[in-house]
Order: sequence, then C-alpha cells, then structure tokens
Amino acid sequence: MFNKDFSFGVATAAAQIEGARYQDGKVKDIWNTFCEDSEHIFDGSNIDNACDSYNRVDEDIELIKDLGCDSYRFSIAWSRIINEKNEVNELGLKHYREVCEKLVKIGVKPCITLYHWDMPQFLMDKGGFQNKECVNWFSNYTDIVTSYLGDLVKDWITINEPQVIVTLGYRLGVHAPGMKLDNKDILEVVHNLLKCHGSAVKIIRKNVLNSTVGFSPCSRGVCPERRDDIKLEEACKDKYFDLGDDFWFVNLVSLYSDTVFLGDYPKKYYEMFKEILPEITKEDLELISQPLDYIYQNCYSGDYYDFDDNNELIKLPLRLGLPMGDLDWLKVIPESLYYVPKFLHERYKLPVIISENGDCCHDSVSLDGKVHDPNRIDYMYRYLKELESVSKIVPVKGYYYWSLLDNFEWAEGYSKRFGLVFVDFYTYERIKKDSFYEYKKIIKEYK
Repeated sequence: MFNKDFSFGVATAAAQIEGARYQDGKVKDIWNTFCEDSEHIFDGSNIDNACDSYNRVDEDIELIKDLGCDSYRFSIAWSRIINEKNEVNELGLKHYREVCEKLVKIGVKPCITLYHWDMPQFLMDKGGFQNKECVNWFSNYTDIVTSYLGDLVKDWITINEPQVIVTLGYRLGVHAPGMKLDNKDILEVVHNLLKCHGSAVKIIRKNVLNSTVGFSPCSRGVCPERRDDIKLEEACKDKYFDLGDDFWFVNLVSLYSDTVFLGDYPKKYYEMFKEILPEITKEDLELISQPLDYIYQNCYSGDYYDFDDNNELIKLPLRLGLPMGDLDWLKVIPESLYYVPKFLHERYKLPVIISENGDCCHDSVSLDGKVHDPNRIDYMYRYLKELESVSKIVPVKGYYYWSLLDNFEWAEGYSKRFGLVFVDFYTYERIKKDSFYEYKKIIKEYK
C-alpha cells in the first residue's frame, strides 16, 4: 500500500484539450501556427477545437469528480493571459479561476503547469526562448497568474518536459515552433529556459502562501535486466544520468535536473561544449537552482540493460512479443516506475511525484457502445505495482495518469489516444473507457 499522504491524480494540457481558438481574447500561439502547415501533423489536423474543453468545463469536472482523484494537473494557456499589446486578458484569467473554484468545491486540488509548450506567437516572433528577454516575459506571465489564482492553487509546476521543448521544438523541428538550430543556439535556449524556471519559482514563492513548486522533466527508465545484481543496477544508474555522446537523443536527465537541484550543469556538459557555451554566471545558477519541494517526473517507458561479454553496459534489443503501446517509443517496461524514482531520489534527495504516466492504445467504440481497453488497464496495474514497491524505500508522494481525455497528441494529431475518457472529435461526446472505471476502483481501494 502507498502511504496515507499519497495522492492520485489525472492530467491534461491546455493546447491539447481546450480548443476555443478564437474565444474570449485568446491570441495565436505557436501550435496554432505550426498546424497551419498540415504536413507537420500526421492527420493534417489542428488545435482550433481540440476537445472543446474550454466550453465543457462542467462536464469535464464532473468526470474528475466521478473518478474520485485527489488532484487535477492542468496547464494555463499563456496565449489566453497576455495579448500582443502586453495587456492582461481578464476573460482568460476569469476562465481559469472558475475552473479552480469548481475543483476546490468538489475537494480536488488544482495543480497548475505554467508552460506546457504553447508560447504566444507574438513572443515567438521576437525569438522565443532564444531571446534572453524570455525570462522577463515568463516572469511577468507567472506574476499575473499566481497573483490571481494563488489563493486557490498551492501546487505549481513551472515547465513541462524541457527536453522535448528543446530537442523536438528547437533542434529537430518536429514540434512547434519547428526550429532546427545549431548547437550554439540550442545551448542558449537551454540556459534561457532554465532561467525562466528559476525566475518563476521565486515569483510563486512570493505570491503564493504555502506553495509547493517543481518542474516536470521526462525520462525513460534505464532498467537492469536482473533485479538482484547490485553492480548492474549501479551501472544503470550511471547510464541514466550520463549525457551520452549523441547529445540530443538521450534522457538528458542531468542536464536539466542537476542544474536545478544541484546548482550547476554537469561537468561533462562544460567539457562537451566548452567552445560554444553561452554566458553562465554564478547569479544565473543561483536563480536556476531555487529550492523545490518535489522531484516531478514524466515517465512512460524505458529499456532493459545488461553487461556484454566485455563487461560493458548495453541496451538490450526489443524482446520478441514485448507489449507495446500505440507509439513506436512506448515499450511497456513497468520497472521504469521503480528505477526512475529510486535513481532520482538517491541523487536529489527530495520526494518524488510521477507527473505523467499512461498508455497509448488503439481505442474505439464497440458495438455495445462502450470502450474496452484491457491493455491500458494492464499497463496501469503493472506500473503502479512497481511504484508501490519502490515507495517502501523512496518517499513517493503522488501519481498522475496521463490523460483524463483523448486529445491532440502533438505531431500525431488525433490519431493516438491516451485518455481514460474516449472523445469523439466531431461531436465532442465523452465516453468513459473501462480503464476509467478501473482507475476509479484503484483510487477508492487505496484511500
């Protein structure tokens, strides 16, 4: 059993569910722009309507209430808060306050993510996270939101998955804003993004009494093939935090989390990029490493590792018949939720919260009008079993299933489904999947 203070939650992101592209003063964001080129999105879709959650707040909060979870993690759309004239959009703030008030009324804690990938386009036009001024932009936005909602919301996450923002958005160009920068410019983006985080932490602490603050990077589990081999486990832990040689295609855990939790970039980072590093001052590092309350981590999958004949650690090939989610990177590796929290806590010494975990399945409505998703249920039980096991030795404080709703899955459009609730993207009808009822049962049993 988990500890009594363990929290079960569910998560979403504004750009993926809200829709309401032209309502109540929202300005264009980078995903609106990115979707204008239909070749960027697998099914040629866009986020103009998404799940229409902006207009279905009561319906979606009723789902959360029925589920019985303790917390709802969702993000604010920056583009609903500030317009091109740097004016505050009161209608946007009012919307999020109503969401928070409704959650508090049903006894569900709101957990707000300030940035889940949807920068206003007018700020991107000024350089986005390449521009050092982004720290001031993000600080201003954070100040507005936390001043307005801080009496209702105590749990805050600054930035979601910096690895994805940087690598997929600014390096490979497969996510918005679709940039393909060289290493020198990318390192500037990394540093600016981390300064945005640190600045936001300071503002949250100032504006929100009794706040808890973190950021939510992502990683794949580096899992030993044999659980009773201490030497192999230590080698896997070293691998988990290593920057690697193919820099943009690894976990990059230490790049972001060492800097945030330990106060400096990894030594290897300085060695790899000594000729092209941005200016990194003592004051920058102090800002970036503001004290946090939790180690949030998004984790869905992983890989198994073992020693080869030369006693070198290697990633094992995909096991024949290994369960897979409906995405090529989503191997079902439940041990990830054992080793990721363990490795993170041993290095950074704070309690752990799994801020995203879930399975993408090929869901459809059956003849009986229901959505049967046994693979997702099996995934959930396997991963929670591992998380429960590690909670005996690591202070694990919470788990957020991703996601409440089927939604816009970024470059995959609406072709992939992670939700506990099936969404018809033409009528916006919501249908609770079997996994919804099973997660409800899990929450009730553990409480």
